[in-house]
Amino acid sequence: MPSVTAEKQMLREDGTPYYVQLAAIIRRRIADETWRVGDRLPTLKHFVATFGVSPMTVRHALSGLEKEGLISAERGRGTFVTARPDAAVSVPYGLIRSPGNRGAALSFRVVESRPAAAELRILPEEGKPCGPYRYMKRIFERTGRPFIVGEYLVADRVYDLIPARLWGTELISNLLYDAKDVGLARVRQTLRVVSAMPQDAAELDIQVNEPVMRVRRLFLNAAGEVICLAQLVYRTDGVVFDINIDLDDRTRLLELGGIPEA
Repeated sequence: MPSVTAEKQMLREDGTPYYVQLAAIIRRRIADETWRVGDRLPTLKHFVATFGVSPMTVRHALSGLEKEGLISAERGRGTFVTARPDAAVSVPYGLIRSPGNRGAALSFRVVESRPAAAELRILPEEGKPCGPYRYMKRIFERTGRPFIVGEYLVADRVYDLIPARLWGTELISNLLYDAKDVGLARVRQTLRVVSAMPQDAAELDIQVNEPVMRVRRLFLNAAGEVICLAQLVYRTDGVVFDINIDLDDRTRLLELGGIPEA
């Protein structure tokens, strides 16, 4: 078990009830099999000492997990893990095309589509702007809950090459790849784990300062012009990035190690 000091730092002072945070920590440890089905959880006294919370807070957290069917208390023996949380659908492989469908896979709806007005900015080192651009915003959902917020700048000349109805039903990356006339030559992507800002939290139905994955994806043509900029904010629960490594290019191994920012 991590040290008492390390554990106490995991309970945030952002207004989220302690029992909710503690339940999330226990749930995550069951999901990643730190505690496996059949294992006995630490005692109430251990949770109190480790997390610096009251016995009532611990009982409240455990009660919720018991209602979820993840744990079971046995008189005189302790509390045992009885099930793992449902496995989350990997992203983006469960993504569906139709925004009207619902279920375990992801669906999306377009919430904005209009001429851009400085919502996103293309940095000089990212490529050459080829505006004007169209701004679009999509909310992706899984099992009825928001999971990804996507904002896009699409060059007007690219937008006009593709039937308008498809922008409301298809993935933008697919549209750019399939429409050969747009001249897609290269895609760059950066990923950062950051704290959710108030707008992120509101749109994703999470707490402010919870970790989110911010993905910035640049679609460039052969002239180095940015024909599309996509900025996606993912909730971190259930995100799986399954990447094939090109062993013909040695630098790919170094890139996967991450690049520390100055």
